[in-house]
Amino acid sequence: MRLWRRQRDRLQQLPKTKMAERGRSALFPNIEAELLNWVTERRLQGYGVSTAEIRITALKIAKKDPKARDFKASTDWCYSFLKRHNLSIRRRTHISQKLPEDYEEKLSNFQSFVIKMRKRNRYSLSQIGNADQTPLTFDLPADTTVNPKGASTVSIKTTGNEKNRFTVMLACTADGGKLPPYVVFKRKTMPKLQFPKGIFVNVHPNGWFDDDITKDWIRKVWGRRPGADRGLLVLDAFRCHRSEAVKNILKETHQTDIAIIPGGMTSVLQPLDVSVNKPMKVALRQKWNSWMSGDQHTYTAQGRMRKPELDTICTWIKEAWEELDPQIIVRAFKKCCISNALDGSEDDILWEETPSTSTEDSDTEEDCDRNDIVYDDDSEDETPLSVLRDIYRMFGESDDEEFEGF
Repeated sequence: MRLWRRQRDRLQQLPKTKMAERGRSALFPNIEAELLNWVTERRLQGYGVSTAEIRITALKIAKKDPKARDFKASTDWCYSFLKRHNLSIRRRTHISQKLPEDYEEKLSNFQSFVIKMRKRNRYSLSQIGNADQTPLTFDLPADTTVNPKGASTVSIKTTGNEKNRFTVMLACTADGGKLPPYVVFKRKTMPKLQFPKGIFVNVHPNGWFDDDITKDWIRKVWGRRPGADRGLLVLDAFRCHRSEAVKNILKETHQTDIAIIPGGMTSVLQPLDVSVNKPMKVALRQKWNSWMSGDQHTYTAQGRMRKPELDTICTWIKEAWEELDPQIIVRAFKKCCISNALDGSEDDILWEETPSTSTEDSDTEEDCDRNDIVYDDDSEDETPLSVLRDIYRMFGESDDEEFEGF
């Protein structure tokens, strides 16, 4: 009240539709626009973003603008930036804990589109695919461990690389087929190592996918899938999946139609998120635990254990992917109602519980849906079965117009 009294004259001069000042506008809108794109890109990749990283990145952007010499990227500016762009500091949670308000319409439209495309083009199951990037780290410790009661500190030994990330692109087909994994490490040059056959490796300064790497994945992995024919590729709404260059290559060169999963819906519509990524991470963690408890380690001059070599990581990924039960993949596509029989004989699979072989305590993560503020691919069975039953009644074999955006 005292503040309002001191500001009485100024407040009375404000428009009648604006009864309070809610912060000044940005002094450097170009910097904030580029920074917002950077934050969005990081979150779409599933990486965490701190206020310190925002300030450092803002200063890097400001160096390119001669008019922003006085820009300081202070703490107060950072929090004002968050407020101006509807951002906040959040604790990690599950993407599927909150579906979009219009999820019923999005779900119905997506399913109608897939059914219509399948009827029109008669894809074989081996040509219906799903691909997704998954951020991984060089250390894969579990969030929990068995420990004596009463201990004030519970530690798990690592090499100190829990935040040292790289990206893996997994792709599978509705008949249970598994395409070669594609790994992108955060480097500027290709490592001079002998990687195992059956896995592709690339590098990127930021360790994530962009248009060029996506096109390379299409050429090396999707374009060489067994029996390559007219196909349907289900992807999330990550920006490089929707670029015109990527769409043209898929459609014109590889005769592939694209189905983009609506924002916020990957937890119920992306087979890899629903059932596949979780057992894959379980297998990788087991291999990491075995490596940590073994004696094949090297150490720095200060006595710190070095992280696994890149070829070792790739071997784990290849082995874990090969060991994955193909029936998990088949069931995941049917649970998302992408490959179900068009005569309705497999409709009940949508609301059946997934076998316990693919369950695990949550450990992270893409992608978000990658339009969400939090990304977590361990979201299986988060959507109540009663909700799925109600949603599914809307599907049927709709002849509505195509879902806009595909």
